[in-house]
Amino acid sequence: MIREERSVFLVVLTLFVYAGIQFIEKGAILFPFPLNEVIFLFVASQFIVWNWKNYKFQLLLVLFASIFQLISKQFFWSLFLETPSMEKLVNGLTLDLLKIIYYLLILIWLYFYFMASQIKYTLILISTFTLLIISSLFLHNSILEMVSFVLIAVIATFYKVSPPIHLLWILLAALQVMKISTIYIH
Repeated sequence: MIREERSVFLVVLTLFVYAGIQFIEKGAILFPFPLNEVIFLFVASQFIVWNWKNYKFQLLLVLFASIFQLISKQFFWSLFLETPSMEKLVNGLTLDLLKIIYYLLILIWLYFYFMASQIKYTLILISTFTLLIISSLFLHNSILEMVSFVLIAVIATFYKVSPPIHLLWILLAALQVMKISTIYIH
């Protein structure tokens, strides 16, 4: 197991252990999904340190996407802002614009990630995933977003596109699955 695989595995294992402890204590499977953005930023930063030589552009996209994902969440801003400022931020367009930038960076990463592959129907895959991700954004459907990330992770793993960068798609998909399972199962 290479260090990138170990890193992703340990993150997922830690989250499952946490959920298991929560299940034993409270009788419900609860993943700490408000921390997903911080976890993804941390792991993406590790990948940058380890793989900077080979995947500079893709890793920069991932880093900026993870930063915009983090700062587009109310939870992040609630740590720094008082209630009146928080209400103004939530009612404004700032968080929406930050989320749109996050999705744009994910789509750009998706494009360059799959264009570097030797998959036969690359443009069809990119178009399908782009439609799924954009649909999830406009429909506010987190299940659709989860499905798109899971499909990207499965195809990236099956075709071994840009290893070990495919592990970031796997982590993103795993974090989404944990978030959805916490929201909809509990």
